[in-house]
Amino acid sequence: MILSDYEPKMVFNHFETISQIPRGSGNEKAVSDYIAAFAKGLNLAYVQDSSHNLVIYKAGTAGYENAPPVILQGHLDMVCEKNAGTTHDFLKDPLKLYVDGDYLKAKGTTLGADNGIAVAYCMALLEATDIAHPPLEVVLTSDEEAGMTGATNLDGQLLKGRRMINMDSGSVGCFTAGSAAASTAEYVLPVEWETPKKEDTAFSLTIKGLQGGHSGGDIKKERGNALRILGIVLNEMDKAADIKVSDAVGGMKVNAIPREASATIVINPAVKENIATVCKNITATLKSFYRVADPELEIILEPESMPEKVMDAIAFKKFIASLLLLPCGVQSMSRDIEDLVAASCNIGVLETNCDGVKISCMARGASEEHTAVVEEKIIALVGLAQAELQIAHRSPAWAFNPDSLILKKLVSYYKEKTGEDPKVVAMHGGLECGIFAEKLPGLDIVALGPNMYDLHTPQERLSISSTKIIWDFLCGVLGTLKA
Repeated sequence: MILSDYEPKMVFNHFETISQIPRGSGNEKAVSDYIAAFAKGLNLAYVQDSSHNLVIYKAGTAGYENAPPVILQGHLDMVCEKNAGTTHDFLKDPLKLYVDGDYLKAKGTTLGADNGIAVAYCMALLEATDIAHPPLEVVLTSDEEAGMTGATNLDGQLLKGRRMINMDSGSVGCFTAGSAAASTAEYVLPVEWETPKKEDTAFSLTIKGLQGGHSGGDIKKERGNALRILGIVLNEMDKAADIKVSDAVGGMKVNAIPREASATIVINPAVKENIATVCKNITATLKSFYRVADPELEIILEPESMPEKVMDAIAFKKFIASLLLLPCGVQSMSRDIEDLVAASCNIGVLETNCDGVKISCMARGASEEHTAVVEEKIIALVGLAQAELQIAHRSPAWAFNPDSLILKKLVSYYKEKTGEDPKVVAMHGGLECGIFAEKLPGLDIVALGPNMYDLHTPQERLSISSTKIIWDFLCGVLGTLKA
């Protein structure tokens, strides 16, 4: 155990243990079974449903037995991203944790602190015998990152509490009190394929070196989107010469800003130098454009074996138009809350197969109406391109409530302990809180968490010192929730 000497010991012990269990979205059974066995070993009542959600019950401590329950909530799954060249099978390999100063990281992959740290906090609270608290209902959901289907499928009647602390957002001195609605749009462009000419030659075009990031929390940083950049480069090449394209791919998760993308291009050898010049020029332009947000951007053109098929001319034009015209990045800013993104869209994943091209996007909005505006832009493009569209998942917004009683209690306790006023924010990322608010009328929610950075990327890191600060705060504030 590499974390055995770090405080809080129980929290880091549980985090390191669950990091040995693969738990990407859709693969949560093993970790759910492990925590169910953990609850059983503590003689705690629990429910594990068919979606691998867990609800674990712990009675209030002495003097708190009849206090209203508090729901503690986080999610079991993690985003599975890795660096190019990293050998890691997210279906069977444990994460390789290491400490770098104050930060906990994973070698070449996402860390899974989003939201494994919430799981670890909950397990430590369930195990502890020296922390005053009201009755606890610990809710650990599955599939949050891919579509929030775990929370959607959870039976709300399992929960009596109407006060909830979500641990999937926030930082030291900052509480979250609202989150965005989201929808996943799958844009499918039918393609007619043709056989390339024998005299042609092929090259691989690769976009890499981008930072990526969380498609909610990092979208306003205006980092490069590898799929949009792929469209820009292909468009410039298409202006200069007749090119064909095959095997276009990019991105790994719809809710992660894509860091890499590639395509095979086929050209007549006579225009080879011309295409190389275009690639060099557009690379210089884009590197200048992203010099602050993504200084490590690389655009690489190198020889490739000839593909068996390429897109026909009509499909290729529609493909480029799709990458250029699909909404990407911030679409509008809030007029109610300073510095809050009101609507955005992330072009997240590009896939090609024998039938055509699928581009998966995630639209987010401060309300369902904001999200709908983004969806309408995609729908309009579908009509022009004669493509197909499926809205795979929708999740509701968690509306900001300035009169939240649990928020006021946390703010008051924080000020009492630190002498400072905490920040209260709404976030552009999606949280399961909106789903729980719909399931449980009258539910009062606040979200908190330690300092974490570069979520949904292999650069993800968790501040060790802030993990203890939030643990101490959480243990203390539970003792104030007697009524």
